[in-house]
Amino acid sequence: MSNYKIVIEYDGTDFSGWQLQPDKRTVQGELERALSLLNGNAPVRIHGAGRTDAGVHARGQVANFTLEKTWESEKLVDAINGNSEKDMMVHSCELVPDEFHARFSAVRRLYNYKCFLGRSPLERRFSWEISESISVDPLHRCAKTLIGEIDFTSFCKHIPQQENRRCTIYQSEWINDGSFVIFKIEANRFLQHLVRCLVGTMVEVAIGRMTVEQFSNILEERNPEAKVYRAPAHGLRLEKVTYA
Repeated sequence: MSNYKIVIEYDGTDFSGWQLQPDKRTVQGELERALSLLNGNAPVRIHGAGRTDAGVHARGQVANFTLEKTWESEKLVDAINGNSEKDMMVHSCELVPDEFHARFSAVRRLYNYKCFLGRSPLERRFSWEISESISVDPLHRCAKTLIGEIDFTSFCKHIPQQENRRCTIYQSEWINDGSFVIFKIEANRFLQHLVRCLVGTMVEVAIGRMTVEQFSNILEERNPEAKVYRAPAHGLRLEKVTYA
C-alpha cells in the first residue's frame, strides 16, 4: 500500500464541513468518492489535518490516504481533480512514509479570519461584513493576550468527554489591510468553534460593547457557559498545516 499526502483548496460555501455526514455533501466525502473511482470502486478512507466546519474555507488543507496502486503524483492530482467539482482542487501530491498521518503528524495549523468593513457583493462569501464602526487598537490588545499555552474552555464548543482544552498559540495578530481587518492565528491544535468565538468576541470589544478587560476575564474564567460571540463561518480559512 502507498501512503499519499495531498494539499487541497476548497470553497466551503456549499459543503457541510470536512467530516463525513450521512446524506450531506462534505469535503471528505467528495474526495473519497473521487478516489474510489480511481481504486476500482473500492472505498478509500482519507484523513484530514483539520475538521473544518460547514462554510469554512481552506487554501492549505492537508490529507492522506492509501492506495494499492502506485501512481505518479502529477497523474494522481489530475485524476482526482478530473473527478471533483470546481469548488475543490488538489494542488499537490506526494508519497510519504507509512507512519505519516495528516492530523496526528501535524505540529502547527494556521488560520485566517477575514472581516470586510462595510458591504461588498464580491467579498461577502469569504468575509464577515461588519457595518458598525470599529476601533482596531482593542483588537491588537486582545490578540496579545492569546499568545502561549492557554485553556480555551470559555471559547470553544463544550464537548463533555473532551478533557484537554489547552492549545499552544504561536501567532495571534490582527492586520489592518484597507477595507479589511484580518485575524491570523497559528497553534499546535484548535478546538471546535475556537477561532470563530475568539473573533466574534474580539469584534464585540472593537465595536465598544465589551472591554479588553472583560475579554481577558472570560478567557481566565474557563467557563463552558461563558457568554461569547461566534463569528460566521464564511470568514474563516485554513491557510497552512506545518509538519516537523
